[in-house]
Amino acid sequence: MTQPKQPPQGVETTPQGAVVSLKVAAARLGKDPRTLIRAITAGELRGGAMPRPERLRWYVYADALPAEPGAVSAGAPTVVVEELRAQVVSLQETNRLLIAAQQDLLDADQSTHSAADKYRAVARNYLDALAQFMTPGHLGELADL
Repeated sequence: MTQPKQPPQGVETTPQGAVVSLKVAAARLGKDPRTLIRAITAGELRGGAMPRPERLRWYVYADALPAEPGAVSAGAPTVVVEELRAQVVSLQETNRLLIAAQQDLLDADQSTHSAADKYRAVARNYLDALAQFMTPGHLGELADL
């Protein structure tokens, strides 16, 4: 029986967590596998090599690599969707305020009494709508205080 090939001194031989093969790591990093072997040996990249009879089986810890293209962390989609949903609700409310202000503006012309008051009310509604539209974030963030 052939003795297994051993890795260089200081290179771990038993993975302690989620790992990917050297080939996968090289593809994700866009580097040659030999470059990664040098980085593992130098301690610049977390990984190791499992002894095998013919050749070493090199691995790299998954958390030492950038995320796979198109992969998103588990909690991120929910946060992004909720953020976008809140922004849509806020924009819908802003549009309702603008529509109401526009209707008041059209109605102010038709009545002769207190037209100035109606114009002031419309201006306040437009100001409220614009302030809501121009405020960073959305109204839902105020509830988090």
